[in-house]
Amino acid sequence: MDKGRVYWLTGFSNSGKTTIGTALYYKLKKTHNNVVILDGDLMKEIASGSETASYSIKDRKIRARRYSLMAKLLADQGTWVIVCAIAMFDEVREWNRKNILGYIEVFIDAPEEELRKRDKRKLYEIDPNAELPKAPDLTVVNDGINSINDIVNEIEKLKPRYEDDFDRDSEYWNNYYRNKNSDISMPSDFATYVESLLKPQSHILELGCGNGRDSLYFFEKGHYIIGVDGSSVAIDDLNERTKGFDKARFVCDDFVKCHTLYQMQYDCVYSRFTLHAITEEQENEMLQNAQKALVENGILCIEARTIHDDIYGMGKEIAKNTYIYNDHFRRFLEVDKFKEKLVKMGFEIVLMVEDRGFSKTDKSDPILMRCVAKVTAR
Repeated sequence: MDKGRVYWLTGFSNSGKTTIGTALYYKLKKTHNNVVILDGDLMKEIASGSETASYSIKDRKIRARRYSLMAKLLADQGTWVIVCAIAMFDEVREWNRKNILGYIEVFIDAPEEELRKRDKRKLYEIDPNAELPKAPDLTVVNDGINSINDIVNEIEKLKPRYEDDFDRDSEYWNNYYRNKNSDISMPSDFATYVESLLKPQSHILELGCGNGRDSLYFFEKGHYIIGVDGSSVAIDDLNERTKGFDKARFVCDDFVKCHTLYQMQYDCVYSRFTLHAITEEQENEMLQNAQKALVENGILCIEARTIHDDIYGMGKEIAKNTYIYNDHFRRFLEVDKFKEKLVKMGFEIVLMVEDRGFSKTDKSDPILMRCVAKVTAR
């Protein structure tokens, strides 16, 4: 999947954001097909919801947040986005930095006399409430001396501090499934337990479906299933197995950011052994998306390794409770904190158990968290 990017060009009115953003757009288009530009004047009309746009601080912040959400939505789907907007608010830029991977912030600065000179109506006033960027990736002075081409070249050289890290060990798993190293004849014990909780013909979204052993089980039990996974080999095989059946669909995508799938409504969002592959920030985003996608009384079902697992602490530590072990990214959950997080989000805990025996084989019997949480109100 292509990695999205957001160039956030901010500066006072008449600083040259649109001119520079447009030049950057056509420069990037030479090497990237998926580039869009969102200019503040046009976005203002769209984001305001009417032809009359209020200039109060409250309404300006609302519009800026909408710009951010639109940019993130596009970037999450692999698009390179150029946003040209004043949006002189710390809280907006902080949200961008925290929530948009591939984010690049550029402050287009210009001397006040130059800003006034460019004001054709001669009514220019500096916004006294403006909060200047405190840590942009680049500040460029657009004073009429530096050429637009030179400025664009500077911006083009920038790299995001945090890029989209969607991978999910896809190369490893593609080889694994290509070699048919997995058994799909029997569902997991967790799948059979969850199925006992479902009403007939439930709509299920499985996050990180892998070879589809549980998805196929739900499908065979008469439920509607959408499975999403980062392995194209596994997804191609599953779509071939279920070809011609409307009740099963499989998608190769990032299960954290598959916005289109989260716009649908489900009776159950199911995740088994997939939270290990994502960071806590991604987990938070996934949980928020799942909550929105569940119908009232819909259930979130998760089985995952915990910090009491036998392999916890093995390998190279790269973050809290997170390791690279046997060439895999592995993050282990703290059950009490996970439960607290769900409750704060408004979930009702139906089941929260940490124990062995949930996935016992001849070789291992890991300590796992088994969780079922319900959405009780909208």
